[in-house]
Amino acid sequence: MNITKKEYEKILKFYKIKIPYSNRLLEKKAHDILSSKLCRCIKKVAPDNEAKSIRICTKTIFNNKGLKRGKFTCKKKQKLEFRKKQNKTLKKI
Repeated sequence: MNITKKEYEKILKFYKIKIPYSNRLLEKKAHDILSSKLCRCIKKVAPDNEAKSIRICTKTIFNNKGLKRGKFTCKKKQKLEFRKKQNKTLKKI
């Protein structure tokens, strides 16, 4: 599922950043903030064990907010893809 404009605004409000009028800039700012936060977290948590630090940081930054992390890079230019989690509902048979 894709993330809505309100959810992007919610992310920027959480980090106390001014919300731009353009939808493209709104999306770009949210992606930039979360990607930089993820890369900083990975470097601080466990520099010697990258897999462990990725798992911990993904949980705290994305999963607790109801987002799902996609591909990311922390080299040269930080880049990140994320989307909303799909909640599976239980049905009574």
